[in-house]
Amino acid sequence: MQSQVVCSGCRTVLLYPRGATEVRCAICSTITPAASGTSFTSFDISCHKDNSKFNLTGMDMSQLVCGGCRTMLMYTRGATSVRCSCCNTINITMSATI
Repeated sequence: MQSQVVCSGCRTVLLYPRGATEVRCAICSTITPAASGTSFTSFDISCHKDNSKFNLTGMDMSQLVCGGCRTMLMYTRGATSVRCSCCNTINITMSATI
């Protein structure tokens, strides 16, 4: 069984075998600590522009790859669109098309 974690270097979603303590990204070689549980229940998101932090504990999250720059984006499930903080592309979510 595999788990996943977001690379702390390039934000790529990494798959790893359960029980691993660290994961090395094949793209950027950054070593990211493996998640301690089987799913994420808390996220700390930092805004690079003003260093503000947001804690999204307990929120139901989803993810998509930005159509403009291929960055992995995480967002609150139910959102209809997500603006990429890297390239400002507006990405339409799957929930908006259903």
